[in-house]
Amino acid sequence: MRNKILFFSILLIQNVFGQNPIIPAPTQFDYTSGVLKIQNLVIDTNTLSPELAHYFKKTIEDLYHLPVVYSETNTTINFKQIQNKNEGYYELEVDSIIRISYTSKASCFSGLVSLIQLLNTINSNNELRKCKISDAPKFDWRGLHLDVSRHFFSVDEVKRFIDLMALYKFNKFHWHLTDDQGWRIEIKKYPLLTEVGGTRDSTIVGHYSKNPREYDINEYSGFYTQEDIKEVIKYAMDRQIDVVPEIEMPGHSRAALSAYPNLSCTKEVMPVPGVWGVFNEVYCSKPETLQFLKDILNEVVALFPYEYIHIGGDEAPKYNWKKCSNCQQLIQDKGLIDEHGLQSYFITQIDEFVSSKGKRIIGWDEILEGGLSPNAAVMSWRGEQGGIEAAQLKHPVVMTPTTYCYFDYYQSSHPSEPLAIGGFLPLNKVYQFNPIPKELSQEFHQYILGGQANLWTEYIIDFDQLMYMTYPRALALSQSVWSMNKPEYEVFETNYLDFHEAFLTKLNVNYSKAIHQPTEKIERTPDGLKIQYQSVIPNNEIQLKSCDPIHEMKVKVNPFLIDRPEFSKDVWECIELSIKDNSYKNTYNYKLHPGIGLPITISPAPHKKFNNNGSLNLVDGVKGVRPWKGSQWLGFTEKEVTLEIDLLSIEKIDGVSIGFLKDEGSWIYLPEAVSIYTSKKGVKWKLLQMDCKVDFEDFTFHKRINKRYMKLVITAMDRIPEGKDGQGNIPWTFIDEVELIITE
Repeated sequence: MRNKILFFSILLIQNVFGQNPIIPAPTQFDYTSGVLKIQNLVIDTNTLSPELAHYFKKTIEDLYHLPVVYSETNTTINFKQIQNKNEGYYELEVDSIIRISYTSKASCFSGLVSLIQLLNTINSNNELRKCKISDAPKFDWRGLHLDVSRHFFSVDEVKRFIDLMALYKFNKFHWHLTDDQGWRIEIKKYPLLTEVGGTRDSTIVGHYSKNPREYDINEYSGFYTQEDIKEVIKYAMDRQIDVVPEIEMPGHSRAALSAYPNLSCTKEVMPVPGVWGVFNEVYCSKPETLQFLKDILNEVVALFPYEYIHIGGDEAPKYNWKKCSNCQQLIQDKGLIDEHGLQSYFITQIDEFVSSKGKRIIGWDEILEGGLSPNAAVMSWRGEQGGIEAAQLKHPVVMTPTTYCYFDYYQSSHPSEPLAIGGFLPLNKVYQFNPIPKELSQEFHQYILGGQANLWTEYIIDFDQLMYMTYPRALALSQSVWSMNKPEYEVFETNYLDFHEAFLTKLNVNYSKAIHQPTEKIERTPDGLKIQYQSVIPNNEIQLKSCDPIHEMKVKVNPFLIDRPEFSKDVWECIELSIKDNSYKNTYNYKLHPGIGLPITISPAPHKKFNNNGSLNLVDGVKGVRPWKGSQWLGFTEKEVTLEIDLLSIEKIDGVSIGFLKDEGSWIYLPEAVSIYTSKKGVKWKLLQMDCKVDFEDFTFHKRINKRYMKLVITAMDRIPEGKDGQGNIPWTFIDEVELIITE
């Protein structure tokens, strides 16, 4: 019924993007008067390539059960190639017939995809609203990445992944084929890579940060033959998608070194690991290793027709290089400054070889360290800075910062969310992504090829979960990498809910329903906090009940007040939230303490990735979840974080408690110390306690405080210790609820 109502509203409204059923939204979309009656679709294969005709016919018949026939006469869809437009430009017109004008095979495919989505709006009388579309992409690189090393996906599953990419105009499939936990591509010259490196005898159970860790005892294996690879490439090319293989080097190489241990610095025989993380075992920088990798790339280059070959280059610890006589001798012989220079030399050798084959390397932004090789492109993942630096050096760049593009992050705080690596990346955050950083001057914009999202699969164990983590976030990304002038998020959200949830259902995609999680709006009041939940669906009634194990459920109004109690007791308020259409249900536990809603100033501000509700997040009565789902924590990378708290009318407290998070696998560490200060007017501060050691996630300080203002100075460790994941990098400090302790 809802879809019928939507259709008739479409007939009444013109030139309104909210009624445009296409994602990514075309540059220009206009409804015209009238409808086109569709009984079948007749196409002329003389004007459409056979592979595109086959793709369109199969897709339309599978999705809509509309017959598609080939004929040279009485066609209902006409195709025409045009000139004087950019390569990606197309026009689509629905009038007495359907016309698609295009400049290239790729733009013809874009027109067909827009038509496929548009046909989803045909009404019960087989009528399609007449319209005109003109469109072209802003970016040439519109990608999705898939890691098949940690968890393997079959050829059919990879094809299914590519099918969905095509329907939303992605054109680059980044295939992460090798890593520490498995080698997944057949290399004929080195069969042990798959025979030994393609199998691990166990896999970690639960999260990496779990202590103690648990493992299953199941052998895990899988790889693609070269014939499999060719099959996938052909399938992708028929959908105008280029396949970019990734062969990791010099780090993330444990699987290869398990097969050929003589290529490591230690030559130690090691199994393929069943645990995630970063390992000190990397390729040794010696001629034998470089020849081995050139032999591998020689076969890879012959398989993959696209210009770019991804060589990794990320997270390569230099620990063994520092102790290796071969590596140290090479540093001396080549006049290199240090081990970072050695990595640059290593990558440059690979760059020269790949370039000699008529291809080009692309690597993660760590390949900038020690100097960027001459022909390399950079994929910037550790934020935008690496991409900015590479673009200023006039090298091609693909932006894929964790902040917006890591689809292995959580997308909701709901208890039903499947286990993930951590982080928090909801749909609206993905939509904010712009491949061109604001800090990059206009003259260097030309070097930004586009962007992509990455699906690392440590915690993505099967295809259903892969779909859940990808969709609908991929739809938001498709818009961000298609156009610079995208509509407001609220318009996109309406379009998605009105058309594409049903479309994904029709496609049998196990998509996330996280968008149905009501948004939380918090306002500070004199007595505490006013909290209001809002649904993304208009007029969708939110029901709140107070749940208490002793008393019956009591209906609460929305918004509701979280009071600030006079004394600190173990007082909890349990709120059960549900939506009338049964699309969402959750329970929230609020701990009522005297600090609820108190004014807090934070310096510096939390990182933009983890800044949910700002300072109110520290005094909202909801403690951060462990294992963490980033929405409930404030994240910092600074050495010092200062919290200034106005205690208002509270005359005295007996201490303070602060929630911290420890998750070393995600580079999150406890701070080294907390110092406490007090002040009568918030101007002159008196030291109450210096450098209290933080040994536990829930830090508690017991001492009488009778001044109006309190200041907490939190000091983080300088760098992640050697031997830990992310060694040498700046750690994260995660902070949540600040509770006041009153014992009277």
